[in-house]
Amino acid sequence: MKKWMKVLLSILLVAVLIVGGTLGFVTFYHKDYKEVEDTAFKILQITDIHILNDAKKDAKAFKTITAMVETAKPDMIILTGDLTSEKENFTAFKTGCAFLESFNIPWAFVFGNHEGLDISYAENEVIDPEKIADRQTLSDYLESLPNCIYEAGDENVDGMGNYYYNVKNENGEVITSLIMMDSHSYDEVNGGYDHFHENQVEWYENTVKTIAKEVNGDESNVVPSLVFFHVPMLEYMTAYDEAKGTENRLWGFRFPNEDGTPAADDQMFEKMVELGSTKGCFAGHDHMNNYSVMKDGIRLTFGLSCDHNIYVVPVRGGVLINVKNDGSFTTRHLMRHRGQSSITIGKEQ
Repeated sequence: MKKWMKVLLSILLVAVLIVGGTLGFVTFYHKDYKEVEDTAFKILQITDIHILNDAKKDAKAFKTITAMVETAKPDMIILTGDLTSEKENFTAFKTGCAFLESFNIPWAFVFGNHEGLDISYAENEVIDPEKIADRQTLSDYLESLPNCIYEAGDENVDGMGNYYYNVKNENGEVITSLIMMDSHSYDEVNGGYDHFHENQVEWYENTVKTIAKEVNGDESNVVPSLVFFHVPMLEYMTAYDEAKGTENRLWGFRFPNEDGTPAADDQMFEKMVELGSTKGCFAGHDHMNNYSVMKDGIRLTFGLSCDHNIYVVPVRGGVLINVKNDGSFTTRHLMRHRGQSSITIGKEQ
């Protein structure tokens, strides 16, 4: 889609949102934030910040994130990739991480398709290790940060940053598991974006069963889980089409020709349905898409892009995930429109 068309669509969508919920997607509360009943744990998903190594421009994204944190007071932040796409990626990466560390609350990270060493560097070009880093170096840096719960994961499993975190209630009981996975970058065989690899699907299954065994004493008695990654599974697109005109379309819009799903299919979604643990998936990557739909008992949600620098996006913000004491969850989209200092809080879904 041409850039001017995206700008026009962006303006039109913001106009619809500002009119105020005529499509049933948004209720405006602004700063009058009210806690969702029976919430045991709050997660703020942010995605696609694209730090530029430009303090003035980066401050815009930081302002939006700060406003969301101050409004919702999450227990954890989960960043689903593309913290930066800068050539001097390590410089930008450290700036973004220092900002997230400043909130002094736990935060998790999954890699997007842009964080790694820029392939535009020629073999004979001098690389400053203080400014430019590969994924391994970025991974080591994340593990050194006191508030970041990131783990590199099993070195025998493809990708970097396949790990999980168990959420407990005030009695110390595990109520849900947060599973973070690396969706990789590009598929050199099929062209386009990559997908979950076979050994990652196996890792996911083993992880779900291990958690069930540890928590419930039976690997078939699974614990509810939420999965976070960057590149949306193919099912995101098919689910949206299937949900048109039904109650399975919960929130948001899909923009024409905006499809950053993998070039090839995998068996991850089918495995999720088979095991019955995962109740929701949260991705990023498609900056224009912002919808949340149900498919086969799993909610598939796009995080709102927090990019103020590179792409034209209709709504900037994040997704607040309210985990209940019984392991169920609801979501609320947090938005900060152009020229608006306060946060607009979407209705609970």
